Amino acid sequence: WMQIPWTSALLLLWLVGALAFLVWRTWNYQMMRRQVLADARAVATAGRVRIVESPLVAAPLAFGVFDKVVALPFGFLASADSETSDFAIAHELEHHAGGDLIAIMALQPLFALHWFNPLAWASWRALRGDQEAACDARVMAGRDRAERARYGQLIASFAGHAPLALAAPMACPVLGDKSIIHRLKSLPMDDGSRGRRWA
Repeated sequence: WMQIPWTSALLLLWLVGALAFLVWRTWNYQMMRRQVLADARAVATAGRVRIVESPLVAAPLAFGVFDKVVALPFGFLASADSETSDFAIAHELEHHAGGDLIAIMALQPLFALHWFNPLAWASWRALRGDQEAACDARVMAGRDRAERARYGQLIASFAGHAPLALAAPMACPVLGDKSIIHRLKSLPMDDGSRGRRWA
C-alpha cells in the first residue's frame, strides 16, 4: 500500500471523472437538442430566437446559445389560452435575453471539476432555482396582483413535468418542491438593477 502513488492516482481519478462528466453533459445536451428538433414544427420567431412546437416537449423549454430556440409542447398554441401562451413564451424568451443559457454552458467546465463535491451539486441546484425565480420576476415586473396569481398557477401546472438536461424549463421539479415555493414567493420581487445583476 505504501508503494502506491496515491496522490497521482487520486489526481488521475479526479481528472478522468471531470472529463467523463463534461462528455456526459455535452452528449446529453446534444441528444436532447437533436431529439426535440427532429420532429419540431416552426411556429414563429422572436428576434434571433426560433419558436417551435415539438411532440417530445412536455413543458415550454429554452435552449441554445448560438442557435436559440424556444420549444413548446405540440399543439400548445392551439390549446392554451392567449395569456397562458404569452406568459410561457415570455418566460422562455427571458432565459435567452437574461443570458441564463450562456451562464449554464459557461459553468459546465467548472461544474465538471467539482463532479465529486456535494456542495457543487447543491450550488448548481441553487443557481438554477435562482435563475428561474429571477426570470419569473422579470416577466412579472409591472404586472398586477391578478396577473401574478395566474402566472403562479401556470408555474404550478408545469411543476410535474420532467426537465431535460442543460435546458431551462418553465418549472424545475428536479430542484424539488422548495424551488417551486421559492419561485412563487419571488413573483412580487424586483429583479434589481442591471449593475447588481452583473455583480
